[in-house]
Amino acid sequence: MLSLFKKSLKHGPQAGVMMLDQGVAVAVVRRRPGQRPAIEHCAFYSCEGDEPVELVARRGGGKLGIATAGVFAVAGTDDYQLVQVEAPEVQPAELRAAIRWRLRDVINFHIDDAVVDVFQIPDQSRRAQAKMLFAVAARSAAVQRLVTTLAPLARDFNVIDIPELCLRNLSALLPQDQRGMATLLLGPKSAQFILTRQGVLYLARRIEYARGFDVAVRGEEGGQQIDAPALALELQRSLDYFESHYDQAPIGDLVIAPAGARATALAESLRSESSLRIGVLSLSEAMDGADALPGDLPAECLLALGAALRVETAAL
Repeated sequence: MLSLFKKSLKHGPQAGVMMLDQGVAVAVVRRRPGQRPAIEHCAFYSCEGDEPVELVARRGGGKLGIATAGVFAVAGTDDYQLVQVEAPEVQPAELRAAIRWRLRDVINFHIDDAVVDVFQIPDQSRRAQAKMLFAVAARSAAVQRLVTTLAPLARDFNVIDIPELCLRNLSALLPQDQRGMATLLLGPKSAQFILTRQGVLYLARRIEYARGFDVAVRGEEGGQQIDAPALALELQRSLDYFESHYDQAPIGDLVIAPAGARATALAESLRSESSLRIGVLSLSEAMDGADALPGDLPAECLLALGAALRVETAAL
């Protein structure tokens, strides 16, 4: 896997790309000193008979707009696992090899088929006995597919990122992040939940709807409605973990994404089950050009936007 922390471009547009079986999400963002990031392009392109690789190859230099941008790809949900592991007491050069050894019995695919990277978890409370790290294990075949597809088309192919960090990049732009916030991204089969404060990722969870959640069709709207009491309980458990493991003030805000009837209905239901201040993501609060985007922007496009917002410059 390309380094999670390779230096990103300082100038010019940055593009986020997420490839799925049914299509490709692409976002192009330009950062400007002293100003809000500007969205230059954000859309989902259905394959319409093409394979995703063929779609990107055919349109990448033109309609998708990635030929002149620094490109950050987003790993698919099924192509990686993110786990917390105890930091081994080894030299920095030996860290990834040591982490790989610890992951062999943790991930659900063979470690020989994985590419491993790590990034920091904030220091835990003084009661914690060991320092922890986030470890990412990505399927080698999926990583190679992204590299083979995007590297020939992009001016500068920088990073393969993961959805948790892409979502963190979006959350970091919101005013609630200064005090600390929870973000819930609703996907078709699961929700991605993160806790951040001042751009730092403290906790990440993937909540599968099929495990303990009653999912019902929302009548004429055709979406899915999650059992709010069960979800509220899961969210509270994560908030309790955060408060008990970090010397931080409690989280008070939850933002649900992507915007739309499904998120609005869930927010209304959760308000009666939780003491959190709950809202729905409004990109226009944080980025220029967001008003021109459709109201039903899919979750994959938000992750592509988050990838394009990446600013890390330091290595672990």
